[in-house]
Amino acid sequence: MSTRKPNWLFRGLVGISLGIHLVVFMHVSGIYGSNALSYIELTMHDVSKPPTRSIPRPRHRPKAPQPQDIKRLKITQRSMPNFKPLKVEPAEKNLPDSLVEGIAMPDVPDTAGLNIANWSPDALAEASGDYATPHSYVEMVRLKIERHEEYPDMARISHIEGRVTVRFVITLEGGIREAVVVKTSRHKVLDASALKAVEDAAPFPRPPRRLFTGEIPLELTIFFELT
Repeated sequence: MSTRKPNWLFRGLVGISLGIHLVVFMHVSGIYGSNALSYIELTMHDVSKPPTRSIPRPRHRPKAPQPQDIKRLKITQRSMPNFKPLKVEPAEKNLPDSLVEGIAMPDVPDTAGLNIANWSPDALAEASGDYATPHSYVEMVRLKIERHEEYPDMARISHIEGRVTVRFVITLEGGIREAVVVKTSRHKVLDASALKAVEDAAPFPRPPRRLFTGEIPLELTIFFELT
């Protein structure tokens, strides 16, 4: 009887396949947690006005000046006059050491100062509602949404990445309406997380009437990345 040798190559491939399936099963079930870092990046722009192209005008080039005949100047040499030396009296020696009178510092009353340990320019602008430009108001909206954004645990375990674009409108009272996903990431868990961040961040401070004439349509793009 002829004995067959064991096929070690086949056995090795079967062992590798079982190991890969075991790792995938542990990731999906949550037994083994991934240590990958998650990054969320947000970009926002106002869509109420379409972008315009500015075509620069050609620069005006002046005509080059024509060369002219240069006349020679006649220079006559003159002798320098002789000046008599001036007599300078010596400075007085009996002067005080300092011409500035010493002034004592006034007593400052002990009053409670401003607590600037937890001062934040974004929080101050949000509380006061004072915005210099429309961009500063839109930046406040972006930062407030960023504080409510979270990377879904299911997407982190499954190593799911994507980019989501959400469109919404800020009303005159600071609320939002018509919040929809206009560009999907092809993953429902990421789309739902981006839409939830916008809804949780509302309401916002009222848009200043001197900067905005009506409601503000905005588009927000959120990048979900793992490293």
